[in-house]
Amino acid sequence: MAAPSVSGGMMWHKRVNRVRTLLGAAAMVGVLALSPAPASAQQNGLDLSLPDLGTPSSQALPASEAARMGQEMMREIRQEVDLVDDPAVNAYIRDLGSRIAAATDTPAAAYRFFVVDDPRINAFAMPGGYIGVHSGLITASRNESELGAVIAHELSHVTQRHIARRIAAAEQTSLRTAAMVLAGLVIGSQSPQAGMAAVTTGMASGIDSQLAYSRDHEREADRTGMRILARANLDPTGMADFFEVLQADNRYRSRAPAFLSTHPLTRARIADTRSMARDMKPESVFESPDFAYVRARVQVATASSPEDAVEDFRARLEADASPALRYGLAIALIADDRPDAAVDRLETLLDSEGAHDLLHVGLAEAALADDRIDQALARIEDGLSLFPESTGLRVGRVEALLQADRAQDALATTRDLTHQQPNAPGIWALHARAASAADDPNESALAMAHHYAVQGDLQAGLSQLRRVSEISATPQQLARADALRSRWEERLTTAG
Repeated sequence: MAAPSVSGGMMWHKRVNRVRTLLGAAAMVGVLALSPAPASAQQNGLDLSLPDLGTPSSQALPASEAARMGQEMMREIRQEVDLVDDPAVNAYIRDLGSRIAAATDTPAAAYRFFVVDDPRINAFAMPGGYIGVHSGLITASRNESELGAVIAHELSHVTQRHIARRIAAAEQTSLRTAAMVLAGLVIGSQSPQAGMAAVTTGMASGIDSQLAYSRDHEREADRTGMRILARANLDPTGMADFFEVLQADNRYRSRAPAFLSTHPLTRARIADTRSMARDMKPESVFESPDFAYVRARVQVATASSPEDAVEDFRARLEADASPALRYGLAIALIADDRPDAAVDRLETLLDSEGAHDLLHVGLAEAALADDRIDQALARIEDGLSLFPESTGLRVGRVEALLQADRAQDALATTRDLTHQQPNAPGIWALHARAASAADDPNESALAMAHHYAVQGDLQAGLSQLRRVSEISATPQQLARADALRSRWEERLTTAG
């Protein structure tokens, strides 16, 4: 069982949208299928490679169609899998993803990054620029360059138009059949029974060559991904290093890590990436100090219980007293309802390692866990004086203000957050909570409309807009609702 929620979800992930039904076929066309290939396909010796389809520009998937498919797929993913809900973790992945995306030829704003609550080592890309990162990938990475390497690799599959090529390769097969297979592979990572049902249906129709990346695609993504890493001032050697992590992990498992199922590794490929990385390494490499603390938070949040997390970090600290492990123990102690013990460790870290926004977040979480709201706000204000843009601290401020019955102040904070992070669904949900607490149901409805829309569910967004009252809403709120309604209805009509 996951660690319990602290202060209304400020720190820990929550389980959302349990598996309900098989993904709609049309919603999953073109997904990059990074869950294990079906056992039946492996046993029957099916060729799961993809032939080379030419240059990226030769097989174009129109941007409008990619956006529509990505929105539909994201809507279904949101319903079918569990997402990590720690604001600090999500903000870190968005920042890292944007940093890497800025080094591509596509504007960073074109991508949407989110974290899936799944211990398996995996990541996946979908049409429309949606990039999913498993929590297991974060915990398996040993440094930011290794984590960034996988994100860069997935971005390369997008920038090199591999999605469009895979869809084009299905020209001898109906797109519905292709979608059933690809949907089953993604769903299989969360619900093996449902996933296998979809895969079997698709296989029966003969689509046995669309599932895995070709060797040419993988080489292209390796080379392009390392070039992107170097441009982002991360170490391209991280790709070869992480491939070795995957290969070592595979030796001790009866089933290969999910990433390897569609990204097959060989010793020659690892050697090639290491050789290329030496020639691409930038003059200076910068890795954010945030990585180690975020990784520790994810390790605690995904532990089987707070008690297990405490024992795990204590055991590891006997051999390695690193700041990240000390921080992880403090966060685990908060989850285990021992905030006082956590405060001592976090204050010691501040003294020895210097200020970091996540240390202030931890101190605020400890205070909130002990119902010391004024102290929590003081900790947060101290942190914001040093790190005014910290999402974790600003979200923590909202949580503390709501507990202090200062809903209007909380609403003002979330309004600023939505302007600065308009594509973060968790921020819109928090804004809806603050608006509801401030007795503003119309603002809450508008916020929830955005919450659904940024995840691709325009129909749900329109449904929320119908809650905006023509009687009680302000003229500005009515104008916003009308503008959103017109924009989303037009997009749905264009999508057909």
